[in-house]
Amino acid sequence: MENQLITLLRIKTHNLGSFVKDKLESNGIEVFFTNENLSKSDKYNPNEVLLKVKAKETEKAIQILLRIHKDYDLDKIKEDIGFTDLRKILVPVKLSEDCIELCRYAFSLAKKTKAEVKLLYVYTDPTFNEPDKHTASWEKHVRMELEEAFQKAQLKLVNFSRKLQKQIPKEILDNVKIHYRMLKGTPVNVITDACKRYEPNVIVMGANTQKSEDGEFYGKTLLKVIENTQYPVLTVPESASFKGKEKINVMYATNFYDSDNSSLNKLLDILKEFDKKIHCVHIDLQDDPHHQEKVEELNKMLDQNYSEHNIKCVLFESENILKGFDDFIKANDIDIISISKVKHSAFYKLFHSDLSAQLVTTEKVPVLIFPV
Repeated sequence: MENQLITLLRIKTHNLGSFVKDKLESNGIEVFFTNENLSKSDKYNPNEVLLKVKAKETEKAIQILLRIHKDYDLDKIKEDIGFTDLRKILVPVKLSEDCIELCRYAFSLAKKTKAEVKLLYVYTDPTFNEPDKHTASWEKHVRMELEEAFQKAQLKLVNFSRKLQKQIPKEILDNVKIHYRMLKGTPVNVITDACKRYEPNVIVMGANTQKSEDGEFYGKTLLKVIENTQYPVLTVPESASFKGKEKINVMYATNFYDSDNSSLNKLLDILKEFDKKIHCVHIDLQDDPHHQEKVEELNKMLDQNYSEHNIKCVLFESENILKGFDDFIKANDIDIISISKVKHSAFYKLFHSDLSAQLVTTEKVPVLIFPV
């Protein structure tokens, strides 16, 4: 009974959800969001969710909600730009042990960049591949299957939240706004759709290619999210940890795109709270003298437009792209790699070959991918 979640409120805007959640959690009540069991007869609102709390905290939560209604003008809160201006990190999680370290990394990043974190758990729709029947007995069977899947997913999410509270330092948890969201469907579709609604500054995903017991979130899902989303994706290998260094080294890989300026602006925005040195690197496979000319042109542009930042473009010769990445990372103590996802470019084609998993999932440092 104590793990059961009880619906207290229907929320129709992100601002109001964030406000009510903050008030409840400041009083020690953990909050969860889901769109499961919303009435299908209602007009569809993609931002609408149900706010839930643990059964044992229901009475206290209701008392707080009554005080909120008495003390605040909720209509004004719905339009409060203070919530819309928050930086946002979306973290899809499969609720396994290796996700604890992924969350630790995301929470530490959020603390540093003054962002909120939304943990998104996608659970399987048990009726996805079942035949479409309309008999009363079959519809009853489907409702039972859906309810059972929902209850199991709900239990997993509650248990995972407890693990986070035990294993993540309180100093981090107390300084980061964390939202729990649970949705049903296929991971790629749900994650990309959630991004369109939530509009995160960055999506943080684990770079683990090993299959879990239920086949959740492994290499193909990660690569499909990178391909389909229009938001930056930060892939974090299992061995990576948020070091909290005073100064970080960033490798920005360029193929002399026209979009380099846009990508650099996005990179600087995401990392603006960090003291950083950015190595703008072209991996030279052909020893082409024209590439050095392009490097010099790019450095002139950097001196003119980014003089306040520590950015330098260099040419790095290598036998192949992946070896070039590895060698440069080791030689320059790189903390994060950044690349642009430009369709029809050499790097874009890399995401459609066997090499893609090697780049994103075997590097020892996180990889930040920008769609341009």
